[in-house]
Amino acid sequence: MDSFIRWAYSDPRIDDIPLLLAEVERTDAEYAGAMDHEADVLVRERALGKTPAQRVADYLALLGMENSDRVRSAIASLLPPGTADADVAATIRHMRRRWLELYGDDPFFGED
Repeated sequence: MDSFIRWAYSDPRIDDIPLLLAEVERTDAEYAGAMDHEADVLVRERALGKTPAQRVADYLALLGMENSDRVRSAIASLLPPGTADADVAATIRHMRRRWLELYGDDPFFGED
């Protein structure tokens, strides 16, 4: 994950640094109610067949998206029926956490 953070800071095209820093500083309480297994599956499925650059774009698109009704509805449709809205938002946050765990140390972000 450190290599991803360093890369994000060094790339002038990344406008989402404040959102990224807020993401890294989240406490475990902000993930309460998240569906861990589902988040893992969704992240792996979204990354399937994508290049590292495409995975980064996908991750950055998810920053702050738990506040979007459209995104919450789309993710909720993939979760068990009746999943509470707060749990859907926590699952979206967990998806981003899982992305960092899986791909944050990708050699793509390594220093030259």
